[in-house]
Amino acid sequence: MRAPAGPPGALGRGVIVAAGSEPPAAWAGAERIEIGPGEVADPGAVVARLHTGWSARRPVVVALGVDPASFRAPESIADPPYALAPGLDLPRDRLHHLVWANNYDARGAEPVWWWGEKAVRLGAAAGGAADVVLPDGREAWIDGGPRWSAPAADTIVVEAGAVEAGSIDPIPRERPAARADLAPDQLAAVEHHGGPVRVIAPAGSGKTRVLTERMRHLLADCGYRREAVIAVAYNKLAQDELESRLAALAPRTRTLNSLGYSLLNRHRGTRSRVLTEPEARDLVAEVFPVPRRRTNTDPIGPYIDALGVVRLGLVPPSEVEGERDDVPGLAEGFDAYRERLAAAGAVDFDEQVYAALEALLRDGGFRRRVQREHRHLLVDEFQDLTPAHVLMIRLLAMPGFDVFGVGDDDQTIYDHAGADPRFLVDYGDYFPGAERTALEVNYRCAEAIVSGAATLLGYNRVRVPKTIRAAAGADPDRGALELRERPRAEAAATLVDLVRGWLAEPEVGPGDIAVLARVNSLLLAPQVALWSAGVPVASAVRGELLERTGAAAALAWLRVAVDPENLVGADLEAIRRRPSRGFPRWISKWLANCRSLEDLRYIGLKIDDERVAGKVGELADDVEMLAATAAAGATTRALLEAVRDRIGLGGAMAMLDGSKGSEAAASHLDDLEGLIQVADLHDEPGGFEPWLRAALESSAGSEGVRLASIHKVKGREWDRVAVYGVVDGLMPHRLSESWEAERRVLHVAITRARDRCVVLADRERPSPFLAELRGEAAEAATRPAAGV
Repeated sequence: MRAPAGPPGALGRGVIVAAGSEPPAAWAGAERIEIGPGEVADPGAVVARLHTGWSARRPVVVALGVDPASFRAPESIADPPYALAPGLDLPRDRLHHLVWANNYDARGAEPVWWWGEKAVRLGAAAGGAADVVLPDGREAWIDGGPRWSAPAADTIVVEAGAVEAGSIDPIPRERPAARADLAPDQLAAVEHHGGPVRVIAPAGSGKTRVLTERMRHLLADCGYRREAVIAVAYNKLAQDELESRLAALAPRTRTLNSLGYSLLNRHRGTRSRVLTEPEARDLVAEVFPVPRRRTNTDPIGPYIDALGVVRLGLVPPSEVEGERDDVPGLAEGFDAYRERLAAAGAVDFDEQVYAALEALLRDGGFRRRVQREHRHLLVDEFQDLTPAHVLMIRLLAMPGFDVFGVGDDDQTIYDHAGADPRFLVDYGDYFPGAERTALEVNYRCAEAIVSGAATLLGYNRVRVPKTIRAAAGADPDRGALELRERPRAEAAATLVDLVRGWLAEPEVGPGDIAVLARVNSLLLAPQVALWSAGVPVASAVRGELLERTGAAAALAWLRVAVDPENLVGADLEAIRRRPSRGFPRWISKWLANCRSLEDLRYIGLKIDDERVAGKVGELADDVEMLAATAAAGATTRALLEAVRDRIGLGGAMAMLDGSKGSEAAASHLDDLEGLIQVADLHDEPGGFEPWLRAALESSAGSEGVRLASIHKVKGREWDRVAVYGVVDGLMPHRLSESWEAERRVLHVAITRARDRCVVLADRERPSPFLAELRGEAAEAATRPAAGV
């Protein structure tokens, strides 16, 4: 098909000529880009120039000095995904697209518009003043430029993507305005002209509404093809909300994992079975040389964590194994583990994404086919993406990189899983040509909450500079954010008084209040204290917590201390194991017959093995010490602190937490901390456990004051929020590698509150973040060096 006399300048078409040839007169002044063998071998520089021209619809002259077949086939990457960076580029793929997307082929006698030729094969007719004549008689241009900047005048335009998909339906000409009830900053994001764009959406700024209206704008207002647009939500709840709001448009939506899972199933041609967590743990035990289980350790947990670091964090298994001492054989067994999964036609949770990445990388033809269905991506909660997620999005978005990424680097709180605020900070490096827009108004929170959160975040170095202000009419009361420090023994009582005060206010009910903590077990005391005070709670803690390693061992020690003359074999078994004393297994038979402290000392005398006999004696000494402490009138808290510090259960739980591999999975010492805090509500050690079990059973409910860990309430909000346990070791958490991440966690907690937020801290262990919240810290607090 020959070129028409004069395509609209808005189309920005360029031209391809043979090397050494001059372009037609219409392109005499255009930028000339030479493509020879050297450029094909290393196309990065010319691809950048071509992409800039294509994105801006600036005509170029491509002087082609090689056979185009030399870069026609899509690249196949055999390297394992973990060896690749999330910013991996495939410049040869992009070169193929950019040479042909919006350029005439003038290597022959007359310029040829190949998109027009393809449209004719689909039923259009050659001729007319435009590229083709559609079956209904209208003359139309077939546009190879970016869809987001297609001419909006009266010209009839068919996008090349539609032709590629087998359609010659033109872009709809009517473009109604977006909904007018959006705020100016929200409207600017929704109506952004298109292409890759980073939308910074701070807490309370209306992120979900913006994402929803952006999808509506693309599909309904701009007429984007539904089969080319997809929204990627971070979890199923967010996906369901998006689909519900846009039900009439039937949008295409996926979660990150379901996106990977669907791609993998298409590539394999079968539906893979998703292993349960117990099944995955069994497979780990079969494949890897898991060390023999020792008391107070979970030897499989580190492998589960390490496999996630490799597959979602894209860190080589040899590097992961070298950085830690609890996953021997990880590097050698990694491929075997994945082979076992594949042989069973199965995937575990992380494999859904990792195996999809592998398919996209190794099978270039498959990648090119599915890219047509992902020309325009809207990605929610971008700050929570791991390196593997970012790479998957990039591979699908190539070659145009049209990704509308919505997120807030200040809400990156899943660092342990590989999330990194730099993916938003450096967004343009991952999506070339990306523009920036930002939501600036927090419509949720009172002025003091917005100001306090901004002050806290100002101590972080890795973040996007931003303006965050409260909405016009927001509550100006400086007391909307309050920091309360009190003796640690009064923590629960202080919380009860606070919540009762809120409930006494007009129009504030239990469902309007939330109590948030860094870890779930720290909600034990708040739950029991509030229930005991007659306040209904939507509980966070169940009786199962008392069966976890740390809590169960502490309660066994408490029972032994209270009644050392009526010992139970199960309790002796528990205390001899935690903390570990290195007893042989056969000692259990001896302990099963002990009924008193005297019996325990007696078997120490009867055992022939001097080493074991000595350990029995030490155990008896500890029981006697603790029993004497109880007999002297010690409170429940005092006894539990003795178990933690003098018996050494705290150190044992810290060891167990370390073996779990990350702060996300490790909480046994936190369980012990929660138990000690709730002990303030019941001073008498003998009746503590039955009272606590009854209280947990009675307080279990789903309606009332919401109790939750901070990581579980992103996107939620309440009128009143109490942030409980902001103390050193918990906020920032002792296991966290990044105090910048911990600041972000506290920020998320504070900004769940609409009207009032109270941060509760221990006077004895003040969190370093308290001074930062007040703006009094001269510099940012940093994590102490190991061993300090």
